Amino acid sequence: MDNISICQTTIHGKKMTSICIGEASGDLPLHLMTGEKAVGLIVHRDTVEPWLWEAIRDRDGKRYIDGPALPLIPFVELSKSLRNEALQRLHQLATAFMKVPANFIRPSGGMIETWRIFFLEKEGVLILPVELSQIMLYSVSEETKFTHVSRYMKPDTEPPFGLCHQFSQFLYLACAGFAPYEAPDVREDHFRHLPLSTGFSGIDANLAQWIDHTLSMEPKEQRETVSAAYSAEDNLTWFLDSTATFRWDPQYDTVAWEDVVEKSPSVGTFVQQQRKRADRRRFLRRRGALLATIALISILVLTTVGNMVYDALQPPYTASMSAYEVVEEFFSSQNNLDLTKMDASLTRSARNPFETEVSSLFVNTKVRQAYEGFNAVIRADQWIAEGRPPIPESSLVYGVVNLDIVAKEDNRYRATYLIYYPSAEPDEEGFPTTVDVIERVTDFQLTQDRGFWQIEEITPIEATRIGVEKLTTHPRDLLIVD
Repeated sequence: MDNISICQTTIHGKKMTSICIGEASGDLPLHLMTGEKAVGLIVHRDTVEPWLWEAIRDRDGKRYIDGPALPLIPFVELSKSLRNEALQRLHQLATAFMKVPANFIRPSGGMIETWRIFFLEKEGVLILPVELSQIMLYSVSEETKFTHVSRYMKPDTEPPFGLCHQFSQFLYLACAGFAPYEAPDVREDHFRHLPLSTGFSGIDANLAQWIDHTLSMEPKEQRETVSAAYSAEDNLTWFLDSTATFRWDPQYDTVAWEDVVEKSPSVGTFVQQQRKRADRRRFLRRRGALLATIALISILVLTTVGNMVYDALQPPYTASMSAYEVVEEFFSSQNNLDLTKMDASLTRSARNPFETEVSSLFVNTKVRQAYEGFNAVIRADQWIAEGRPPIPESSLVYGVVNLDIVAKEDNRYRATYLIYYPSAEPDEEGFPTTVDVIERVTDFQLTQDRGFWQIEEITPIEATRIGVEKLTTHPRDLLIVD
């Protein structure tokens, strides 16, 4: 379920608007909560005004962004309460994207997370800053991520054309009630969307044809349509010009994807044929190994489906290692924030208890690399080996040191080690200044059923905080010279 919603409340006698972003679970990322607070922007006709959110608070089991009172409407209402004015609202939004300062939108791969967009009740939009969007990532549900990000992703979309393509998807959403690539069968069928020209939405035929064509553009045509010399935001001029003369007057109510086949025989035929193609691809992905092996191994390794299944059947890269080395490699991969390698030697039934810890730091690193060009996580073992030097401000120290692995009975190994983990002690500038030192004891049960050592169970035994180390930092744009 999409968690993004709006409510009006009073806090300390002050009327405020609260944006619900999810459940009140887990700590917020301290490194993203420090420093100067990024502001959102309210765009109304020719004016651009700052919007300063006050705080992120947990209330009644929910997490809210509290800010000045505004009549906000979540973006998802474009296909619901705002459907009759969707084209007008999208024109306002595209114009707003071109009015805000350069580098404010910062689309990822040419696209924007729609939880950053809120319409004002009568006219205008509020756009949240990228920095706030990064914080929201830690609270929103998987369903919310799909609704606001994943369902708009399509391969072979050129970044300069990205927003034009996404705005065309927004129009499709308003017409149909669902996004063009939302259904699993559509994504399985090479992202072949249900054409609006089949008439199921009741919109103007010329507009339906334009949306279908835009969504189906090959990369070459995308490059010929807009210029790579301009940003994705500036290229929205093409979207505005192309849709300026279309009539917006949907004749039918929206329906769920599951009910769309009842709209017309042509829709039913398309959906049924697509289901067959999608089911065939799923079958080949599941059974491709058997079919291809019977034919020829050479064919197996030359086909995409065959490659996937063939690789899955191969021993892990740790197959030649001893049991002790397999456990040691697990921790080496943890220091590298490499979940793929951590899980490589696990049996199918084994669960990695440190997956959330490592994945959160990995996502943090990749997001900050994408937006800031900065690797924010420093390996603890390397930092200690270098004499605990000053680190770049707003970065983190993490990793395993002093690893001691002892063999027990029945292929069981006990690992005792220190884990350096970011703590919540900011300095006057709001950056983390300490790192927790935690002693952990973890048991590993190994098996050799497949002819090589694998981890079949990981059991955390004990975790004790034994100290806190002070960090010194330096500005990221300065070089530290001894």
